[in-house]
Amino acid sequence: MKEKVLAQETKAICARLVLASSSPKAVAHTPFCRLSGLALLLMIGLIGSPLWAGTVRHYFIAAEDVDWDFAPTGRDLMHNGPLPLPWSTRTKYPKTRYVEYTDATFSTRKPQPQWLGILGPIIRAEVGDTIAVDFLNRSQDYRSIHPHGVRYDKQNEGAHYSSHMSDGDMVPPGGRFTYHWTADEESGPGSGDGSSVVWPYHSHVDAPLEINAGLIGAIIITARGKARPDASPTDVDREFVILFTVFDQANGQEVGLFHSINGFIFDNLQGLIANHGERIRWYLMGMGSERDLHTPHWHGNTVTSHSQRRDTIALLPATTEVVDMNAINSGIWMFECHVADHFEGGMMTTYSVVEKEANACPVDYSDGKFENLRASFSIHNTSHGAIASVFTDLYAFLDEGYARYFYVTWPSAQKIDPGKTSSFQTPFSINSTKGVLGWVLHPSLVVYSDGSRWKAPDNRACFKIFWLSPNHPEVSQLPPVRVD
Repeated sequence: MKEKVLAQETKAICARLVLASSSPKAVAHTPFCRLSGLALLLMIGLIGSPLWAGTVRHYFIAAEDVDWDFAPTGRDLMHNGPLPLPWSTRTKYPKTRYVEYTDATFSTRKPQPQWLGILGPIIRAEVGDTIAVDFLNRSQDYRSIHPHGVRYDKQNEGAHYSSHMSDGDMVPPGGRFTYHWTADEESGPGSGDGSSVVWPYHSHVDAPLEINAGLIGAIIITARGKARPDASPTDVDREFVILFTVFDQANGQEVGLFHSINGFIFDNLQGLIANHGERIRWYLMGMGSERDLHTPHWHGNTVTSHSQRRDTIALLPATTEVVDMNAINSGIWMFECHVADHFEGGMMTTYSVVEKEANACPVDYSDGKFENLRASFSIHNTSHGAIASVFTDLYAFLDEGYARYFYVTWPSAQKIDPGKTSSFQTPFSINSTKGVLGWVLHPSLVVYSDGSRWKAPDNRACFKIFWLSPNHPEVSQLPPVRVD
């Protein structure tokens, strides 16, 4: 194991030498780059050079088979009604996703933002950094990770085709491979870009099928000297990565075409929330087939793209765009694809710009019971308006230091007048309560009788925990949320 780590570090440091040289090919073939890991470490102890200033950013990513629900609420949240046909007949399908873990044991998942949806973890680097991705294939078929935009050699391309074969081009079920990529100047922002750019990554054994299966994520490269320690750009307050694609679950039949944003339809994507006055960077990606001509359009606020003011951007498959928004118009706003049949098929969601003083929770929960295959609780209206429906998300508070989101959202159907309380019951089942300290209820959306809506600023506020132990101390906020 130590020898493997030394070999990885040798390749990473040599890559930075190549990037820093005016004759990269010559440096790549020097004896220095062919040193053993031990000899290289001995030399590092003798040499102090700014060439080693770049960071090696290590990621642990697995491909895993999952059941994915394109509309976990079972409703059209944009119009507060049932899903239209044909999508109401079935919304859950087998998919395969990239899942990030904290270390090489692949035992503890790393929390991801709720809005990331079906996308794999964000891979980040600053220009000059090296990226190491330890990949574990837990799926039932051959998989890989192929990056766009970054620098790699043939051994680390992650793409299966006839000219050359590497162990990383087709990783078998249960197999592992560590990819090494470099973020050189040509991977980062160009003269007409902002401080960061986005590239997709995906499996490339049978790329069209695998991308449609869900094996896709984003790489964000920040300009040298403009990055925080985690490689995110210093000149923006918030970032969102958005994938527009039509997932085909039925060989082109309309019943299986899911016109999705990050894997969700009809406003079932949650978490696109920013504070008033923030500068938001939107990383947009398109993927799919000839049907995937997309025109992302924001209501309520405009964006700048390559120094031009826009409210609509054009995307084609495998293209990306990076736009910035000054969030100066508060409200819950539609974000959609403006292609007519995509819009009709549910390629829409909402984003929220909230005033910091306007985030008071309009409901409170009490009398929560989660047992005997049934959940029950009471919803109290603490606002000044009559509530038509409350959409309640379910989390489990785990002893591992994070909360697990189950993609379970329970909509209430009974009107609740101001100051009044309504009881709610629903079927409830879970395979195991191992590690669960308590059940968390969180109102993701409140729809008032007059048609206005309230959306929670995030999922770490405005919640109620029902502890399994009555002696458990209360907490002021939720830990990081893990999305399965």
